[in-house]
Amino acid sequence: MTRAFRPMALLCAFAALAQWAPAQTTAAQTATPPDPSTLVSRNSHPFSYTSTTLEGSGAEFLRAQTARSQFVLLGEEHMDHAIPIFSAALYRMLHDRHGFRHVVVEQDPVAIDEALQPPRRGDAERLALHARRNPGLFEFDSDEDLTFLAVAGSIEQGPDAIWGVEQTTGAVRYLEELVALAPNDAARDEAKRTLAAAKAVDTGPTYSVHWLIDARTPAAVDSLRQAFAATPGSRADYLLSNLAKSSEIFGYYRRAEAGEFVGLYNNTVREEVLKKHFLTRYRAIAKDGKLPKALFKFGANHLYRGKNPTQAFPIGNLAHELAIVNDMDAYGLFVIMLGEGYASYDDYPAWMRPLLPMNAPQNPVVIDLRALRPYQRLFRQQVEAAQQWELQCLLHGYDAIVILPGSKPASRKLGGRE
Repeated sequence: MTRAFRPMALLCAFAALAQWAPAQTTAAQTATPPDPSTLVSRNSHPFSYTSTTLEGSGAEFLRAQTARSQFVLLGEEHMDHAIPIFSAALYRMLHDRHGFRHVVVEQDPVAIDEALQPPRRGDAERLALHARRNPGLFEFDSDEDLTFLAVAGSIEQGPDAIWGVEQTTGAVRYLEELVALAPNDAARDEAKRTLAAAKAVDTGPTYSVHWLIDARTPAAVDSLRQAFAATPGSRADYLLSNLAKSSEIFGYYRRAEAGEFVGLYNNTVREEVLKKHFLTRYRAIAKDGKLPKALFKFGANHLYRGKNPTQAFPIGNLAHELAIVNDMDAYGLFVIMLGEGYASYDDYPAWMRPLLPMNAPQNPVVIDLRALRPYQRLFRQQVEAAQQWELQCLLHGYDAIVILPGSKPASRKLGGRE
C-alpha cells in the first residue's frame, strides 16, 4: 500500500504546484520593476580621500569588496589631477589591509626600472627631472602621475614594487644605451646614426613617438639588429626587440590612418605585449611559490573583463582569469572625474548616464555595479539600441564606478618643466 500511495501523493503535489505556479508567475510579471535611478542611489557609497587615507562608507565598501582579490584594476582617464591621488590612497589601503606588494602601470619598462633606482626612488622631483632629460620615456609624466610612482616606490621596497609593462616609448633613451653597448665600431656608428634620426624628430620637451611611428623605422631597427647580432636574452637584444615591436604597433596606427585595414592590430597586438611583459614579471615571483597581489593603473580600455570596446581581450581580462586560476578574484574600478570648467556629465557618453547618480555628486562616491547587474535590462532600456552594447560592456566589464568631483587637469611643474 505504501508503494502504491507514494506515486499518487506525488501526482497530487504536482497538481497543486501547477495550480500555484501561474499565480506566482503572474504576480512576478505584474510587479512594478524597480526604478533604475533608485537602484543606483541605493548602491552608491560616499567616501573621502587624501593621498594617504580613504575614509567613509565607500572606503569600508572597497576594503570589503577587495578582501579576496589578487588584483585590483583601476581604469582611468589619463593626465587628470585627482585620479593619481586617489590611486595612491587605494594602494596604501590594499598594501596595509590586504598584503598587496606590486603596482602594474602603463609605462615603459625601462622608465619604471629607472624610477626605482636611487636617488630617484620615492622622490617625485627627481623623477620629474629624469623625465625632463628623457622626453618620451614616461608616457604619462604629469606631476600627479610621477608622485604616484614615487609613493608606490616608497611604500614597498625592492626592485619589483612597480612593473612597467607598456610597449617602448622612450626610443631615444634606448638608442643612447645601445650606442654604449655596441659590440664593434660598425654597430656603434649604426646606432649613432639611428639615434641622431630619432633625436631629430623627438626633440622634447614633452612626450612624442614620431620616430617610432615613422614608416622608415622598422627597416632602421632591422638594420641595427643585424649590425649588433645580439645574443638572445642579452640587454642589447632586449632593447632592440622592444624597439622593433613598438615600431610595429605604432605602425598599425599610421597605416590605418593611411587607409589600410590594420587598425584593429594597434589594439590587439599591443594588448599581447602588455600581457607578455606582465607575465614575465609575474612568473619571476610566482616561481618561488609566492602569489603576487597587485594594483593595476591603466587607461580604462585596457582593464575590462572580457572583450573591451575596441574588440581586444585586454590585460585586465587576463588578470581576472589568472585570479580565478589561483582561487581568488579581481576587482575592477572604472574611475571618472568631475570638475568645474573641466569635466561634467555632459562630457561622458549618453549610454553611461543610467549607471551614474541622477545629479552629479559633490563628494566622491563608489557605485556598486555588481549589485546593478541583475537589473541590466532596466538600464539597457534607457539607452538607444545602437549604444546598449557599450552599457552592457561596462556593467559586466567592471565591478564599480568611482566618481571623483573637484578635479582639474594634471600639471607638469615639477622639475621646472612648465
